[in-house]
Amino acid sequence: MLLPKLAIKNAQFTLTVVVLLVLVGIVSYFQMPRSEDPQFDMPITLIEVIYPGASPADIETLVITPLEEEFSDIENIKKIESQVKNGGARIEITFLYGTDSEATFNKVKQAVSSVKPSLPQGVHDLLVLKATPSSVAIMQLALWREPIDYKVMEFYAKQLEKRLEAINDVRKANIWGYPQQIVAIDVNLALLKHYGLSVTDVNATLQGRAVNITPGYVDASSRRFNVKASGNFVQLAELRETVIRSDDSFILRLKDVATIEFSGLEPNYLAYYDNKPVVFLTVEQRPDTNIFALTENIDNEIAKFTKSLPDNMNVDVLFKQADSVESRVNGFFDNLWQGLVLVGIMSLIFLGLRESLVVIAVIPLSFLVAIGWLDFIGFGLQQMSIVGLIIALGLLVDNAIVVTESIHREKKKVTNLSDAAASGTSKVGWAITSGTVTTMLAFLPMLMLASSTGDFVRSMPVTVVLVLLASLLIALTLTPLLASRFFAANTEKDSSKIKTLQHYVNIFAEQTYAKWLSRFINLRWIVIAIAVLCLVGMLSLFGKVGVSLFPKAEKPMIMLDVETPPNSSLAYTDRVMQKMTKIIEKNDLVEKVALNVGSANPRIYYNQIPKRGVATYGQVIVVLAEYDAVSVSSFVNQLREEFGQWQEAKITVSEFTQGPVTDLPISVRLMGESLSDLEQVANDLASMMANTKGIINIDNPIGIANTELLLDINYEKAGLSNIDINTLDTTLQTILSGTSVGQFNDDNGENYPIVVRRKNPDIDGLADINVTNRLGEAIPLNQFITTKLQKGRTEFYHYQKLRMAKVSADVDKNYTVSELTTNVIEYLDEYKMPNGVSYNLGGEEESRQENFSGLTQIMLVTAIGIFAVLVLQFKSFLQPIVIFTSIPFAMAGSVIGLYLTGQSFSMMAFIGLISLFGIVVNNAIILIDTTNRNLAESANLKEAIITASASRFTPILLTTLTTIGGLLPLTLFGGALWQPLGTVIISGLCVSAIASFLLVPVLTDVFTEDKKQNND
Repeated sequence: MLLPKLAIKNAQFTLTVVVLLVLVGIVSYFQMPRSEDPQFDMPITLIEVIYPGASPADIETLVITPLEEEFSDIENIKKIESQVKNGGARIEITFLYGTDSEATFNKVKQAVSSVKPSLPQGVHDLLVLKATPSSVAIMQLALWREPIDYKVMEFYAKQLEKRLEAINDVRKANIWGYPQQIVAIDVNLALLKHYGLSVTDVNATLQGRAVNITPGYVDASSRRFNVKASGNFVQLAELRETVIRSDDSFILRLKDVATIEFSGLEPNYLAYYDNKPVVFLTVEQRPDTNIFALTENIDNEIAKFTKSLPDNMNVDVLFKQADSVESRVNGFFDNLWQGLVLVGIMSLIFLGLRESLVVIAVIPLSFLVAIGWLDFIGFGLQQMSIVGLIIALGLLVDNAIVVTESIHREKKKVTNLSDAAASGTSKVGWAITSGTVTTMLAFLPMLMLASSTGDFVRSMPVTVVLVLLASLLIALTLTPLLASRFFAANTEKDSSKIKTLQHYVNIFAEQTYAKWLSRFINLRWIVIAIAVLCLVGMLSLFGKVGVSLFPKAEKPMIMLDVETPPNSSLAYTDRVMQKMTKIIEKNDLVEKVALNVGSANPRIYYNQIPKRGVATYGQVIVVLAEYDAVSVSSFVNQLREEFGQWQEAKITVSEFTQGPVTDLPISVRLMGESLSDLEQVANDLASMMANTKGIINIDNPIGIANTELLLDINYEKAGLSNIDINTLDTTLQTILSGTSVGQFNDDNGENYPIVVRRKNPDIDGLADINVTNRLGEAIPLNQFITTKLQKGRTEFYHYQKLRMAKVSADVDKNYTVSELTTNVIEYLDEYKMPNGVSYNLGGEEESRQENFSGLTQIMLVTAIGIFAVLVLQFKSFLQPIVIFTSIPFAMAGSVIGLYLTGQSFSMMAFIGLISLFGIVVNNAIILIDTTNRNLAESANLKEAIITASASRFTPILLTTLTTIGGLLPLTLFGGALWQPLGTVIISGLCVSAIASFLLVPVLTDVFTEDKKQNND
C-alpha cells in the first residue's frame, strides 16, 4: 500500500488536509442543529373531531363514515383507525413507509375540506395534524392572573404568541387550556315568553345586524370614499341597545330580555398549574435549528414581555426541552469522555507514552472530521448520533493500535524511522482497510430499515460509518506521519527503560500462549467439539431472555391519565383531578404539577399523540426535581397503589417511553360488525388480563356503559301544534349549546363570537323551554316531547373501515411483553369467538414483527456483504468461513450477557448484535492475514499459524479492551435504552476474542490444506 509512504513523503500536504477537515468539524460542532431526539417524518396524519353532545352512533354515521369514504381515493394508505367516542372522534391514517408525508398530509386536508361543508353544524373543531417529531413543543409556558380573568389572560397570551412567532427559529406557538372567549347573550326564557318572543327571533334579529358587508364606494368629483354601513358590533352598549321588537307603544331592546357580557363558552379544556387556573402556551422549533440558541432567544423575549405585564399577570415555565437535551447530551458526552479516558489509560499501559499519545490523538481528530461530514449530509447532534460517537469510540482506535503495534515491530528490522512507519503501516494497511469496510458494512444496512424505527436510529449507523471512515483515513496517513516524527528511533536503546505492559504481554504470547496453542492444534478435533458444545449451551439460553422493543425514556416527568365514569361532567373530572393534586404534591420528588381537564397535555414528547375534547378525561403532568430510576419507580408504584383504590376515576400512572409511536405494549384488535358481540369478547378478554400477573393499566373502552337522555318527539302532536321541527332543533341548540350570530370587534382588534344561549342549562331547565310555532304561539316543550334515560352506544373503533373493539394494557416492570402477549394469544386461540368476530395484534408485537422482520433481512445482507469483502481480500472461500466462525460465538456471548444482567432482547440489543458482525471479524481477519504472510515466507503451516497468533495476540487483546472500555460508561450509566446494546457488544466481544485466540487458529490449520499456498 503506497498511501502511508505518500503521506510521510508529503507531510505538509497531509497536515494541511487534516487541519482543514478538523477546522470544518469544529465549526460544524458549534453550528449544527441540536435536539433531544432524531428529527424525522412519520407517515401518520391525525384528524381530531370535537362535536359536543353527539353520541357515538351519530359520530359514526354523520362524521366517521363520510370522512372514511372520502379517504378511499387517497393512495398508499397502510391503515385507517378511527376512534368513535362521545362528543368527538379521532382518525389516524398511517401511510406506507417512504410516502411523502407532506404530500399525503395535504391530500388528507383536501379530503377533509371537501367533506366539511356536509358535516353537521354542531361540529366545533375539525383539526388535521401531522404526527412528526418536529411538531413537538420545546417549551410550555403557563400564564395566569389574580383574580382570574380569562379574557385578559387570552389577550396577553396572544400578544406573547405573536412575539415568539416572530423569532426566526420558532415554527409556531399555540395557546391551550381555557374556555373560548365570547360575547354571551344569556337570554331569560321567562321574559321572552312574556313578550311573545322566541330565541329564534333573537337569533334572526342579531344575525341580520351583525353581518359585516362592505357596500362599496362612491365618487365625489375627484375624490373616492369607501362606504361603511352596518358591520360588526364594536361596543357592548351598542349591542345592549339593539332593538328586538317595537311598535307605537313601546320599544323592546336586547338588554330587556338578556344579559350581555364577556364570558366563556362551556369549556372543553381547562388548564391548571401550581393550583391556579392558567392558559398554556407552547412553542415549536423549526427543523434543523439549534435548540439551545432558540431557547436563549425565547427566554430573552419572555423576560422583555414580562416587564410589560401588569403586576397581577404572571408567566412561568412548566417545561423546557433544552434542559432535558442539555442533561442528555452532557450525559452522553460524559460517557464519551469517560470512555476516552479508559481507552487512553489502556493505551498508555500497553503501548507507552509516545505510542499512546499517537493512538489517543486519533480519537478527537476522527470525531471532528466525522462531525463535519455529519453536518454536511444534514444530520444534527441528538441522542442517536452521540451514541454513534460512543460506539465508534472503541472501534476507531483499533486501526491506530494495529498500525502503531506494527510500526513498533517494524522498528526492529528497519533502521530509518520513516521507512519503518511506512513499511509497518503498509503491511497491515489492507487488513485494517478490509476490517474497517466489514465493520462499516455491518452498520450501513441499518439504513435499509424501512420503518419509523429505522428513521429513529438512522443517524447512529451513519455516525459510526463516518467516524470509522475518518479513523481509517487518519490511521493510513497521519498516524504513520506522527510515528515517523515522535516514536523512538531504535528499540534497543529503550531496553533499560520501564517496560510497558505490551512487553510482558508479548512475552506471554510468544512463550505460554504459543506453547498451549500448539497443543490445541494437535488436539484440534477435541477443541472443535468442546467449542461446538459450549456454543450450543450458550445459545440455548436465548429462550430464557425476554424480547421487548424500547424501554422507558428516563425523563424526570410522569403522566397520570384520568378517566372518570361515563356521563361525568367536566366539572366532576376537574374536582377529581384537584383532589389528586393534593396527594401527588406530598412527595419530595415533585417539583411542578400541571392539570389538563378534558384534554391531554400539549404534545411535549415525540411519540405522544394528545387526546382532546373528552369531558370524562384528563391528564396530569408531574415534573420531578431529578430522575433517579429507583426513586421514580418507587414513586410510580406508590401512586399506582394509591389511585388504584379510587372509585372516583380510573387513573393510569405511566412514564414516557422511547421509540416511535405505538399503542400500549399489549394491544388486541377485535373486529366484527355486531357491537354487542365485540363488547362481550372484549369484556371477557379484559377480565382475563385483569387476572394475569404483570398486566396493568387495562383499557377497554367498549366495556364502559354509557347513558343518554332521549328527547322522544311525538311527531303527531308536534304537527297538530304547528311546530316546525327545524325551529325545534334550532331552539334546543341555542338553549343547550349556544348559537353564534356574529362577531364582536373590541378596541384591541380582537374578534369575539357573539353567542345567544341560556346560562348554565341543566336537566331541570328543559321544562322551561317553549317553542314558537308557525302561528307565533309559544308551545311548552313537554307537550310533545317525553324525556327518558336510555343505554347509549359505547365507545368503539373502526379499523380499515370495519367496526372494532380494542383492549390494551401496559406491562409491569418485572415482566416481559413477549411472555404476557403469548398468554393473551393462547387465551384468544382457545376462546370460542362469535360468528364474524376475529382478532389481530397491535402494540409492541405488531411493531416488533414489522421491525425485526426487516432486521432479519439486514442481517443476511450484512453477512453476504462481509463475506464478499473477505473473499475479495483472501481469494478463498474457506478462510472467510473460518473468519465467520467468530460470529456465532459473538451471538452466544451476547445471549450470555443479556441473561446474566437480566436484560431483554430489545431493538437496541438487536442493533448491537448486527454491529458485532463487523466488529468481531476484524480480529480473525488480522490473524489470518498475518498467517498468509508467514506462509509466503516459506514457513510450515503450524509454525505460520502459531507465529501469527502470537504476534497478533497483543493488538487483538488491546483492540478488544479499548472497544469494551469505550462502551463501558454508556453501558453502566447511559440508561435503559443503551444498556442492552452495550451489554451485547461487550459480552459478544469477550467470547469472540476467546474464539479468536483458540478456535480460529485451530480452524485455520484444518481448512488451510496446502501449506505452500500464499493466499489460502
